[in-house]
Amino acid sequence: MAKLSQPLSIFVIAAIGPRIIQKLKKVETVGCIGINKKLFFLGKVSLFASFILIHVQLRVGNLLLFSKNDDFFWIGIALVGIGVMFFALAILKLGTFSLRVGLAQANTALRTTGIYRLSRNPMLFGLYLMALGSAVYVQNPINWMLVIIALAIHHKIILAEEVFMENRFGEQWIEYRNNVRRYI
Repeated sequence: MAKLSQPLSIFVIAAIGPRIIQKLKKVETVGCIGINKKLFFLGKVSLFASFILIHVQLRVGNLLLFSKNDDFFWIGIALVGIGVMFFALAILKLGTFSLRVGLAQANTALRTTGIYRLSRNPMLFGLYLMALGSAVYVQNPINWMLVIIALAIHHKIILAEEVFMENRFGEQWIEYRNNVRRYI
């Protein structure tokens, strides 16, 4: 269990740190969720648990269904790394250190430049890549189910967000949606 304390601490800091900064800056942290709250949080917990399993596999091992394979390790690491890059670039482009849960209720601007020229959802696309990296690296049916649940629910979240965006931004959103893919 001592082997798990360091990565678990990092995850706790990564999850709570941004919320503290947002509170200090008085940035909205919880908006309208757009889908059933229980389903929403199931998606978040599934995603988080899948990421935890990466660290469990790294520290403890013995989670793999198949024999250990360096190719799967490096493919998983590459997916996670590219996912982190998309996620980080998306956050930086938002400009408010926003890791808001749900849809903003305050007036916001539609982001269409930078990483948002490539994807309407670069933050979630990054999370998808990280989750897929977890599924490739931690070859375990429990992890695969967590990833499938997380991806399915997050896709449902995106569909609800798109309705919200069209209502909020109208023609500007429609033009953007017609020119930029949902994921990549």
